[in-house]
Amino acid sequence: IESVTAGIPLIVIPVLGDQQRNAQVIKRIGTGIRLEKTSLNSSDELVSAIRSILETEEYTRKARLVGEMIRNRPFSAREIFVRNMVFLAKYGPLRQLDHYGQQLNFIQYFLIDVIAFLGFIFILVICLVFQCLRWSTRKLIRKTKT
Repeated sequence: IESVTAGIPLIVIPVLGDQQRNAQVIKRIGTGIRLEKTSLNSSDELVSAIRSILETEEYTRKARLVGEMIRNRPFSAREIFVRNMVFLAKYGPLRQLDHYGQQLNFIQYFLIDVIAFLGFIFILVICLVFQCLRWSTRKLIRKTKT
């Protein structure tokens, strides 16, 4: 985010977490190049990306444009926060904006019904396996006696 705000083109190599999404956004808006971490096995692709970033003016132009757009957005984060707090103070908490999970009862919230059902199925399968083993060993024992 800082590089985009400063208007600097990027070479992005995503590794973990939200880096995949961020790299995709950088590639889509045209402010940088996305490389896969497996491409670092050889230096050719990295050198090519660096040359492309340095020699292609389009990356710099788009990066500066996006950076300027971010710096000149219509409302700052502080203004949005203050407006939301004024709205909240005026109208109070709104039930329609509450997350549905807040309305779940204890059994639904902790999935006790699902766990009980799966536990029942697990016990049933164990009992069936035990009965099958018991039945087959009895058959085997009867055959050896005769």
